[in-house]
Amino acid sequence: MSKEKMIEILDNATKPGLPSIVITTTDYIYCLMANDEELTSWKEASLTLPDYSLEEKDIPAGKALMLLIEELTRSLPNYDSTLPIAKNEGEIGEIIEKLKSS
Repeated sequence: MSKEKMIEILDNATKPGLPSIVITTTDYIYCLMANDEELTSWKEASLTLPDYSLEEKDIPAGKALMLLIEELTRSLPNYDSTLPIAKNEGEIGEIIEKLKSS
């Protein structure tokens, strides 16, 4: 049942005019998508693999942004340390130094 529900959520994430992001790893599939054209309500869904347990909730826009930032800076780096995301003050400092020296 959860797998089918996630498929339905992912199908909805492709609707034109509604922004969404889908992230997939070896352990889970994560989706964050707007519920409305005003972008005031968002759906967050995470399907854990291989047992297909689904967590799903509707959240306000501000919380959606915070959850996306958390996903990008805390969860994804566990899967790929080469992601082009500055995750801490030291990495941001490296970017600043590259800009200064270019």
